[in-house]
Amino acid sequence: MKRYSTSHRLKLLGLHLTFWGLYALSEYLANVMHLQAAQYYPFLRSTLLSLPALIIASYFMAWYAVPHYLKTDKWLRFLACVILVGVFLFYARIKWLELINYLENHRHYNIPPSKVVKNVIRDYAIVALAVCLHIIADYRRQQKLNEALIKAKAEAEIKLLKGQLHPHFLFNSLNNIYSLALMKSDHTADSILMLTELLDYLVYRANMDTVSLQKELQLLENYIGLEELRHGDKLKIKMEIDVEDAEMKLAPLLLLPFAENCFKHGGVGTDGYFRIDIKLSVTSSNLYFHIVNSQKAQKEAHTVPGGIGLQNIRQRLRLIYPDRHQLTIENTAQTYRTQLSINLE
Repeated sequence: MKRYSTSHRLKLLGLHLTFWGLYALSEYLANVMHLQAAQYYPFLRSTLLSLPALIIASYFMAWYAVPHYLKTDKWLRFLACVILVGVFLFYARIKWLELINYLENHRHYNIPPSKVVKNVIRDYAIVALAVCLHIIADYRRQQKLNEALIKAKAEAEIKLLKGQLHPHFLFNSLNNIYSLALMKSDHTADSILMLTELLDYLVYRANMDTVSLQKELQLLENYIGLEELRHGDKLKIKMEIDVEDAEMKLAPLLLLPFAENCFKHGGVGTDGYFRIDIKLSVTSSNLYFHIVNSQKAQKEAHTVPGGIGLQNIRQRLRLIYPDRHQLTIENTAQTYRTQLSINLE
């Protein structure tokens, strides 16, 4: 059973008391204009005396019949509860009128059932209204719970995807350094220093919900620096960066997977160079990222779903920027082109 705080329980109690208070007040005001001054108090008393039957019927339907039978599709039992409540209100209305007559006339006499049918219909309308309000409130609570669960699930998936990306990224970076070491390159020490800076980002920044665009660009430049050390003069990189505000916030590790994919699947083209062109344009409302790399000579064009890096970023984009991004990938014999646009508002 769900536990509520004291303040929440008091708030609920206040809402319930307000509902029944408004009903009694509206019932009294709707009839007081037809009464003489001497009848004001007796009518108010009779209105208040009718409340227990309505309250019992309403909470029986809302707290028992609806959750046990309506929500579980036990329609016959729910219909039986509806009939039972109608009989209860009919009987209660007769006894209530007999009590009112006794209080006013100090004698008892039976009330003809035909005289209470109209009142019972009105009573049942009040019960139906109370039950409807309960169902609406319950639906809103369930909707908020579902939204919280969806958000929690998305956050858990994002953390899992980040955890998958880090080993993948480190594996590629270590492979790069290993290649330099095999070649006995003088740049091996520099590459280790760059990797240290990348690790600092992954440990302290990547698990944040948002990071500054400047930090994302530094991560991208450090990774490209590692690759430049490995490939040497054959690698030709062109970068065009147009950013309005380098301190603006966005989700971490959005751009790196596309750069990784270029170096993993691209290569030296027909002109003898490994070419990568990068364009990044960021305004307060939109991000546009375009990256294209040359393919290895004589490589046939084919459609690939992408490795773990691309699969990872696709899932993260769907979770973080649902219906606010567009990712297109074009794979030809000469080039591999990726375009990403995100609505940041």
